Amino acid sequence: MDPATFTLILLVLAVISFLWEKIPVNLTILLTLSILVLTRIVTPKQAVEGFASNTIIMLIGVVIVGSALFKTGVCDKVASYAVKYAKTERSMIMSILVMSTLMSACLSNSGTVAVFIPIIMGISASTKFSSSKLLMSAFLGAMSGGRLTLVGDAAINVLIGDQIKALGGSFGFFEISKIGVPLTLIMFVFMYFWGYRMLPDIKNVDVAEGLFATKEEKDKECKWKQVLSVLILLVVFLGMIFEKQTGIPSHLVAVIGAVVVWLSGIFTEKQIYELVSIKTVILLGGMKPMATALSKTGAAQKIADLLITIIGGSTNPYFICIVIFVLTCLMTQFMSNVVTVTLLMPIIIAIANTINVKPEAMIMVLCIASTMSILTPIACPPANLIYDYGGYRFTDYFKSNIAMTVVFLVACVILLPTIWPLY
Repeated sequence: MDPATFTLILLVLAVISFLWEKIPVNLTILLTLSILVLTRIVTPKQAVEGFASNTIIMLIGVVIVGSALFKTGVCDKVASYAVKYAKTERSMIMSILVMSTLMSACLSNSGTVAVFIPIIMGISASTKFSSSKLLMSAFLGAMSGGRLTLVGDAAINVLIGDQIKALGGSFGFFEISKIGVPLTLIMFVFMYFWGYRMLPDIKNVDVAEGLFATKEEKDKECKWKQVLSVLILLVVFLGMIFEKQTGIPSHLVAVIGAVVVWLSGIFTEKQIYELVSIKTVILLGGMKPMATALSKTGAAQKIADLLITIIGGSTNPYFICIVIFVLTCLMTQFMSNVVTVTLLMPIIIAIANTINVKPEAMIMVLCIASTMSILTPIACPPANLIYDYGGYRFTDYFKSNIAMTVVFLVACVILLPTIWPLY
């Protein structure tokens, strides 16, 4: 059996195990990783490089910085203030959805989610609103914000922009906003009337028994620590936005912020270690070898070739856009969206040239679909990050977000050819 076929079979078995849920998700991930190493599909170095990624380092740092707001009682004040204006769970869900969307437009989606976790846990502890619903809304908002500016999902937007420019088009800083803003408004309307009902309501979340529920340990009376925790978060936030100007990468900004929090005495050493969930770290880094194997063995290319097979001899650009969206959305649940776009881009351009249509609309379908990594907890770092804190099951992501994915599919097929004409 060739390595590509073996890798695809292993991926299918892993997904079945995820859905079955009789074996813990993290155990399945580590088992898959071990098989890839033992069969020499990935090297030992490739097997562990995901655990040392800049994303994991940044998220650990931001979680520590954000958790300081909870420990010092700032989150309680934010919660009491928020409840004055968002008195129902639905209004709170919408408030978090809007705020996370706007924040993610100028900050990475991973950083946005990491900042919101302690705030949401504080709101949940004070109001008894479902933390699992609020966390999922923050995740969806953060993913949506990446479609508003080039900053939100920089790697994808730059990759798409460079390709469109190479084809003779233009792609400015707010070019993605032409479709990003309508999709965001559609998301807000959908979530307000229907989507909020689909969000998972998980009871008895284990993490709630830890730091985020320990009210008696909060330093509510220490005003200087409250002020300091807010200042640290603001400095980290600004440092991430202006990382190019300062020359300090986002993950190091987060680490520096975490070090200052530790030195300030807000947390003890033991509490610092307890803040970082080993489950989340395994989820974040453990699937990287599978993505590497899919690309390295040619398995990803086999999936991409499936696009041509499905399209066959069709020349209907709308049907082709639907196929592109569905296949891209499927691939990005298990692979990096950058790898997915890189693989499918030349195929899509070739198809557009064959049926004599402008490729821009199809490229933008690829761009939007690649950001729809919201159907599994292994799809992207923000999805990984909320998994343990929300107490979700693997299937909760699919159940809560599949309807919105279908809505986005319909919206893209209708709107994109209007914004970027096919002929």
